[in-house]
Amino acid sequence: MSAAAGRSSSGPCPKIVLAVFGAAFLIALLSVPVTVRTSELRRDPGSNIIVKTTYPRKARMFLPRYLSARAHAKESGAPRLRSALWFATLAIIAALWAFDHVLICLVLRARRRSPGGDASGEYPDEDPPRVGLSLFP
Repeated sequence: MSAAAGRSSSGPCPKIVLAVFGAAFLIALLSVPVTVRTSELRRDPGSNIIVKTTYPRKARMFLPRYLSARAHAKESGAPRLRSALWFATLAIIAALWAFDHVLICLVLRARRRSPGGDASGEYPDEDPPRVGLSLFP
């Protein structure tokens, strides 16, 4: 079995793009946007009255922590998921992955092929030598 037969024909490009965007997708998946309630006790100077102010605060939580807080909290104190923001972030990362995969792996690879359309032209086991510092050979 030759070395070229064991190697994938698409090269390392899809693996690299998938690794980068897979890591970003995993981070976005585990970082959940939530709204939590925060309270503050305030005492007016010269008075014995204490005022408790409760207000919503936008935050991010680790997914297991959010699920635990959701399961153990009372109805009013449970964090609320901002699902539209969460799904939009995941969709944007997936769309950028698809765009970069098409642009970097398919279009640039097609430009590197020889004019006859055969990718295994003169240099079957390695990339052809590059001349200059051009981004698009």
